Amino acid sequence: MIAPLAIAAQAGIVGGTDARAVIIGLLTGIAFGAILQRTGASSYHMIVNMLRLKDLTIMKLLFLGIAVGSVGMYVVNAVGVAHIGIAPVYLLGIAAGGLVFGVGWALAGYCPGTALVAMSEGKADAAITVLGGLAGAATLAVSWDYLKPVLVDPLNYGGKSLNDVLGVNPLPVALVLAAVLIAFVIYLDRIDSRPERQAGKRLDPTAHLEL
Repeated sequence: MIAPLAIAAQAGIVGGTDARAVIIGLLTGIAFGAILQRTGASSYHMIVNMLRLKDLTIMKLLFLGIAVGSVGMYVVNAVGVAHIGIAPVYLLGIAAGGLVFGVGWALAGYCPGTALVAMSEGKADAAITVLGGLAGAATLAVSWDYLKPVLVDPLNYGGKSLNDVLGVNPLPVALVLAAVLIAFVIYLDRIDSRPERQAGKRLDPTAHLEL
């Protein structure tokens, strides 16, 4: 459901403010939120159990989303209806941001997308997480001039992608990456479907609890 909408959103109107761009963005967001809610990604306990490697449902969803999204983006790039920009690779900033994001995800039990979906379900802990994320973004904005010389400027390799390094067309790289990720998802599904893991999920006293 979300793939055609996401591809359409990439078709030359990304970042637009006209009615068409707003409508497509709204539909894409609704589809994305519905998928997160339907798969249980807005569940605090499912996220925590994923991080504890006890329930791989959300992990499979994330890897499958990366596979579909990478191919979709480079398809619209290949046919010339959109241009895919590559964010600069600054290792210190990415490492610091990844650490903050990972610790926050583990402590809160939500990432930005799942927190918004859970907040829409009326979960108070998710609303607190969203407020914390907004406070963090504001803190980054006011401290950017001080952090940039420390975390962004050193070890900054610019906007390079894997296909730039290899010197090949990006679409085949995306297809190979998608195939690898889908194979990995199938492997995870086989692990997650083992009888002992299913029995452990049924016996988990927190599996169906929500704040």
